Amino acid sequence: MTTKERLRQAVETMTEEEARAALATLAEASGDPVAWVLDHAPPDDEGESEEEREAVAAARADRERGIKPIPLEDVLAEFDRT
Repeated sequence: MTTKERLRQAVETMTEEEARAALATLAEASGDPVAWVLDHAPPDDEGESEEEREAVAAARADRERGIKPIPLEDVLAEFDRT
């Protein structure tokens, strides 16, 4: 049995709490736990609100008119938060 097969078998026998703890351990071991968790997060299962749809439509309309997004670094610098 390969290591991955043993790992899959172990995961299948875990409780939800044990799985959360194991996932946290893997995230810490990866060197960048936030990036790891984001990369492995489940898909968003909440519907998009009307406000979110309008914001996305407005941003796309800006892009179509040639308005470029403002980099976060520029916004932070404007508020002296770099």
